[in-house]
Amino acid sequence: MKFDKFLLVLTGEADQSVMSAAVQFCKSVNSRLFALYVIEPGRVSRLASLTHQKVKVVHNKTEEEGWKLLYLLEDEAVDNGVWTSLHLEEGNLLRMINHYIDSYGIDGLLFKRKDELKKIFVSSSIPVIGL
Repeated sequence: MKFDKFLLVLTGEADQSVMSAAVQFCKSVNSRLFALYVIEPGRVSRLASLTHQKVKVVHNKTEEEGWKLLYLLEDEAVDNGVWTSLHLEEGNLLRMINHYIDSYGIDGLLFKRKDELKKIFVSSSIPVIGL
């Protein structure tokens, strides 16, 4: 089985090391990299409550952080000759992942967030690679 398309799932907990690992992985297997940053409304609300900020302010900051991460990933991917497609969505993490898998014919999932990895691994219809 050939793996042509991988989906890297990014959240507010993502760091550049996971992005570099994803780019290098896709380069080594000659596949395309779809990057999805998911803004989870529940997390935004909790963070707003904890920091005593308005939800809209926290949401906007989260969205800005998401695009920054996606553009950093794109820069590294371009430097390494890896095709990328950038996406930022708001919603339930598992639903968004499944939507992208179905919509884009994703062959494999790249993920770092440890607290969600088990749920994703168990419920995914495609291979999951933890970075």
